[in-house]
Amino acid sequence: MAGVARICASRGVATGAAVRIAVEYLGPARDWAGRGDEAFDVDTGASLGAFVDRMLGDHPELAARRVVLRFAVNLEFADEQRTLVEGDRVAVIPPVSGGTEDDVVVIVQSPIDVQDLRRHVGGDSAVGGVVAFDGVTRFEEHPVHGGLIRLEYEAYNDMAVSEMRKLASEARQLWTIRRIAFAHRTGPVPIGEASVVIVVACGHRAEAFSACSFLIDGLKQRVPIWKKEVWANGESSWVDPTAT
Repeated sequence: MAGVARICASRGVATGAAVRIAVEYLGPARDWAGRGDEAFDVDTGASLGAFVDRMLGDHPELAARRVVLRFAVNLEFADEQRTLVEGDRVAVIPPVSGGTEDDVVVIVQSPIDVQDLRRHVGGDSAVGGVVAFDGVTRFEEHPVHGGLIRLEYEAYNDMAVSEMRKLASEARQLWTIRRIAFAHRTGPVPIGEASVVIVVACGHRAEAFSACSFLIDGLKQRVPIWKKEVWANGESSWVDPTAT
């Protein structure tokens, strides 16, 4: 291992004892991290999210690509609430093949970095139009339950990403797209924060508008993501897409 760092359990429950975690950087992530693997000491009870925050602090090039990274623990994709234990092996996984390497298609559990997605589609001199859609939680007042506090999203993650990639591929067959950034957030999304962000860069604005509209409509119709409303009085319920 190239080195050892210590991570506290800022997003987990610490007991003071430390456990050793092995980290492997895969594919392009090796270049972004400047190494293939390393080891970290983390406090007992530290979450994967706490580990990721600290690890990215040591590797700015990885941090700049945070929105496109996925993380596996012991050969299985894991959410950031997972508690790390002695001997765990964390893999840092960049976007894999499928569609095009220029596309970002992700499900995230933390706030979407909108500016990072917009930067991703920039820098191409052949782009003449960029269209972005941010779907944000809006405030509503229920006659019985009071004000809306937040929305909560749940996804069948691997299938959701697969369907989002299929939509991006289909869009590329219909329009001359240079780059796509397509992100959806799961978990709680407070008022005013984005649950979905789609950014499309094309040679011409008309194509960008059409492609962005196609992607958001396809997302609503095909991607296995569900939404729950949480109200001021504590009541909550799933949004029924069949309701009129």
